[in-house]
Amino acid sequence: MEEKSILSFIKMVSNMPLVKIDKHKYLVDTFASEYPSLLQNILEKGAYDAGVPLNIIYTKSREAINYEIAKSSAISFVSGLPGGIVGIGAVPADTAQFFAHALRIVQKLCYISGLPSFTLGDSMTDDEACLAAVYIGVMFEDKEAIFALNSIWKAIAEKSARIGFRVSSVIGYGIVSSILKSIGIKIGSKSFMKSVSKAVPLIGGAVSAGFTYTSLNKMSNRLYNKIKESKYSIS
Repeated sequence: MEEKSILSFIKMVSNMPLVKIDKHKYLVDTFASEYPSLLQNILEKGAYDAGVPLNIIYTKSREAINYEIAKSSAISFVSGLPGGIVGIGAVPADTAQFFAHALRIVQKLCYISGLPSFTLGDSMTDDEACLAAVYIGVMFEDKEAIFALNSIWKAIAEKSARIGFRVSSVIGYGIVSSILKSIGIKIGSKSFMKSVSKAVPLIGGAVSAGFTYTSLNKMSNRLYNKIKESKYSIS
């Protein structure tokens, strides 16, 4: 898939029903009862900079990951798509659904950590889709994406720029382009698509164990760990 097709694919996935997670509601539900005095700072800066203990951040992140993986067997994001095919580079609906689950996890981990997030749906810009691609790239252990994550944390530390954040200005479009190409290769690989189609059933069925659980769990833990490592490498 070409770079523009990847951006279109990310936007399309973000526009699926149930993919968007309300940041304010999620953080209030997650932290208000235990850390009411820190809640405003958590909403503005994330749990790390608000002073939430690391073991609690780990627990909340793990809960977010476990919840979404469990829900992957119950939520169908693509039930309204004809023929099981998404009209972006003929990406199968199974693949789109897998990435919908991944994008929900990305949102929650960004909200908890205080990393710049992105709008979803029709209002998502190309730059926001690139930012989402960075996080997805980290899940795939892409070296350029991990470098980009480090650069994002550095930019936040220097400018506290979480609102109006432009990832292409921070890391340069050359790196963004490399990340998009890497994701495109991964999505387009026969082994990946075959594995997803085995595990994420066509609309209406229950997601089997195996690839979905194992891969989402591994990818999500990788993102959590890289977020934490990167955060403290520049602190």
